[in-house]
Amino acid sequence: MKGPTITVQPMHPSSFGPVTDLYPVREDSVDGFLSRTDTATTQQKTPRSSVSNYSIYPGLETPAADPTKATDSLPAAKLNRPQRLSNGSTATMASMYSSDGVSMGTRASMGSGRRSASWGSRTSFESAESTAQWRPEYLYQRPMPIKRQAPARTSLQQNEMFAMLPGEVLGLIMSKLRDLHLRPGSESCATCWMRDVCSVSMASRKWYKSARIALYDDIQLVGADLAAHKKKYKLNQGARIRMLRRSLRANPQLAAIVRVLKVPAPEAPVKGSNVADYDDLVASLVMACPNLESLSGPTTIYDHSFKKIFHALSTRRNLKQMSWLVHPSPHQKHQRIHSRTQQLGLVMPAELMRFQETTFLNHHHNWARLETLTIHCAPGATLAPETLLTTTLKYLRSLKHLHLCNIPPNAFNDSNLLALPALQTLTLSGITGVTSNGLSAFATRSNSLSLSKLHLRHTPVTSLAALARILSNLRSLTTFSLIQPFSPVMPEEDSFTLWMMPYLASGSLKKLHWDITAHALSVNGADDILSRSIAAGGFPALRTLRVPNDPDGLFQDLCYPVERIDLHMDRFRTPETPIEMPGYSLNSSSNSSPISPTRYLFKSNSNTSLPSPRTPQSPIGGNRHPPVTNLHAARLAAQARLEAAHSRPRFTVNVIEEDGTTAETYSMAGFIGTAGSLIKYHLLSDVGSTDEKGGLVDVRDLQGDGGESLAGGREGCLGRWNTRDGFMADRKEKERWWHTERGRWTKPTL
Repeated sequence: MKGPTITVQPMHPSSFGPVTDLYPVREDSVDGFLSRTDTATTQQKTPRSSVSNYSIYPGLETPAADPTKATDSLPAAKLNRPQRLSNGSTATMASMYSSDGVSMGTRASMGSGRRSASWGSRTSFESAESTAQWRPEYLYQRPMPIKRQAPARTSLQQNEMFAMLPGEVLGLIMSKLRDLHLRPGSESCATCWMRDVCSVSMASRKWYKSARIALYDDIQLVGADLAAHKKKYKLNQGARIRMLRRSLRANPQLAAIVRVLKVPAPEAPVKGSNVADYDDLVASLVMACPNLESLSGPTTIYDHSFKKIFHALSTRRNLKQMSWLVHPSPHQKHQRIHSRTQQLGLVMPAELMRFQETTFLNHHHNWARLETLTIHCAPGATLAPETLLTTTLKYLRSLKHLHLCNIPPNAFNDSNLLALPALQTLTLSGITGVTSNGLSAFATRSNSLSLSKLHLRHTPVTSLAALARILSNLRSLTTFSLIQPFSPVMPEEDSFTLWMMPYLASGSLKKLHWDITAHALSVNGADDILSRSIAAGGFPALRTLRVPNDPDGLFQDLCYPVERIDLHMDRFRTPETPIEMPGYSLNSSSNSSPISPTRYLFKSNSNTSLPSPRTPQSPIGGNRHPPVTNLHAARLAAQARLEAAHSRPRFTVNVIEEDGTTAETYSMAGFIGTAGSLIKYHLLSDVGSTDEKGGLVDVRDLQGDGGESLAGGREGCLGRWNTRDGFMADRKEKERWWHTERGRWTKPTL
């Protein structure tokens, strides 16, 4: 059965009569609007310019309504908003859809339907054959586009995964491999590291580029040469240096990669060879590296004569590290007999000649990027006059770390100290020309604010007040070391300030090395004042405290408690000299009577002689190490104090019965230290130093072998640490992994 058919014909707008005034109609009153309009099922064709489809906005049908002259009451932003249905429009919605027909004029006001963009311009529509078959237009959906199926991913070819990785990732992998080979305690060595890098470079072209940079950026030639190389090239030593030099000369791209170079130490001189020839060979290798930044290995003696190695280093503009070992020249030895100057109990050599000063200055002209400078004067050597070092440092505009050792007073004194540029690290070892007043004035300069590490080894610090100014004024100081045989003292007129604790204070200091070697059996005044300053909160950032000479355990009691301090092999080691190990003193506990700080004041009429730089205890020039406290003995003494404290419990626990009687009593917490302290009592030596040298790396340690030598029964690496054992390991595999026994070298750093 077919439904009724409705035919709609277009009509002229004039046939509808006058246009109904829409101003009285409210926006939310749909019923009122429908009551004032025609409810016929036909729709008139009205031009867009005269009547709007949105009849809820009054005044838009008049010709005077200009959209460019919108008033405040009719904002332009609301013209395109669809009609909002009110809460009471349910009956109106029901009348819109009747069985006889559909009103197209009210269909546009439905908020839930999708209105076509050209709906207002329609004049007629085709009648539906049946209302049951009719569906609103907003229910129709556009056909979904056909998704094209992605092509099947082909399997990755060989080495394609590594080819997709960036070079930075491969460089980090090579850096990690290097750390596994050369880290402290590793069974491998530099030769095994280079062997593995060569194997990686042959894996693919992508790996070749990263492996080549890792191999030539930091070259380490450690130990003796292979016997087959010596026989092939007919050389007693230096065969690997010649092969490396040939490779760098043939390929300038490889030569430009080299930044750090380590040459092997020369072997014992044999017939037909000398040290000068070996130095010239190293100089030729340096000339083949245009971007060289650091040269490690044997330190060549500088006696103010011409040598190829120093000329080659002076031409490297990117050099960042330089170490001088100054020896007296032949001319200077003859002059020393006629001109002797005595100051502070030391005999100083004469000044250099004019051409020697000029030659030394010319070596530093091209080192504008030099960051680390080390100068060590042997006995009888000097760099006088005092203006020579000051002028030299002016050429080094990028200098950050300066290490001076055994420079005579006529070459370095307070005036040179005050003329130093802004540094980050300063080491003064055996510099007797510097006084406490000079150090105090140096700490107040603006160039000293950037100093983060200061090491004073046997540099006379006689005043405790000067030490207080150094610690308080150097606000960036994180590491401080003081080693000397005598204790700094306070003037008698400053006795009142000792009652105001903390007297010594630093808000930035993190590591402190304190060693007063002359007082091995009793506490000295500086130790007592420093320990009381730490207990009073003068060093809030302090985390590591190393005091080898702590006879009464003052500093050990300030650190956090530990179970053991000594190492598992310390009790089986025999010290070279017997050192008394005092036990834990009860005077350092909180129950002891207070100690008057004025007993450590320096009195002019005192009969006791205090060690000073003018006494024979002061170190003099020489290659031997000055007196220090052995860390091996210090650990045993600290462990003895800790074991003695186990018998002195801190707390007592009483178990009481219900009737009030004491059933059991326990004693617990026998230890040395302060619970909750953040300071570590550190009695281990730094990398590059030993327990016999006090644990602190000195300028003299830079001349050592760094673990390269196998003398004294030291075990080296043979390259067999990762070979397979058993019947599967054939002879060819053993020969592939084997190399000449070489030591595990570690670069000493200050």
